[in-house]
Amino acid sequence: MSERSVSRLSAAGRAGTRAAAKAVAEQTRGPARTAEAAMPRVRRPLGLWRLEVLRVTRTRRWLLLLIAFPLLGAAGPLVVRHLNRILEVLGADGANPPDDMGAPEGMAAYVSASGQIGLFVALGIAAAALAVDHRPGLAAFYRTRTRQAWDLVVPRWTVCAAAVCIANTVATGIVWAELRWLWGPVPTDRILYGALFNTLYLLMALGLVAGASAFLRRPVALFGAALVALVLSPLPRLWKPMRDWEPSSLGGAGVELLENASPGEFVRPAIVAVLVTLTMLSLAVWRVGRREM
Repeated sequence: MSERSVSRLSAAGRAGTRAAAKAVAEQTRGPARTAEAAMPRVRRPLGLWRLEVLRVTRTRRWLLLLIAFPLLGAAGPLVVRHLNRILEVLGADGANPPDDMGAPEGMAAYVSASGQIGLFVALGIAAAALAVDHRPGLAAFYRTRTRQAWDLVVPRWTVCAAAVCIANTVATGIVWAELRWLWGPVPTDRILYGALFNTLYLLMALGLVAGASAFLRRPVALFGAALVALVLSPLPRLWKPMRDWEPSSLGGAGVELLENASPGEFVRPAIVAVLVTLTMLSLAVWRVGRREM
């Protein structure tokens, strides 16, 4: 046999060996792939914080915040700027709006919308989240899977407050852009201070919902109690020494700052708002942990 024949036979043997090895590998991979496909995917554990985020997103509560703050609030400056045309279209001949309306009036329109519709939506969402013992079955489920009362209150309140603050911040940015577009440049620092003080007021309102959850169980009761507390909160202003400390003025700080008010005038109300929020949260944690279902 010649050397050429021997080399051909050896090459054919190596090719056959490779083909056999490839076939064995494919046969081995087949069951492995099938077993891998049959194995269920491992999901992330559903913790308390992720549960509250899903509660806001999957129940479409974020859509209510989107309508209450950015959409309705951003329409305020446009209505103020074109109020004369709107009244002409509606046929309101007897109404004569002032001609010198500017950025403060535009901001006042947004504050009015967010202070009413937005505040109601925020209180409703917080009341639904903080009604821990409203349904005894779910209350037992949560209480048997949490180690401390902190876990029953703080994640619910924090995620709800974060969603409200994000909606308010986005709406404030839109209103800021509208004010610059409709009336020219506005002081940036005044807009930022106004957004900060308004956020503190919203957090205090949500803190009042948490305080109500320490004594009440139903979402409607929590909403009503917090709303009554907010309505009665300006009463301390009747006593002169308390006028500079009463926190309800934080809600309209954005308008007053554009009217040449000083940010220092709202420092003491801001301190009171922070203290009220922390006190109400502490009360809720303490009472919910000791309360029987």
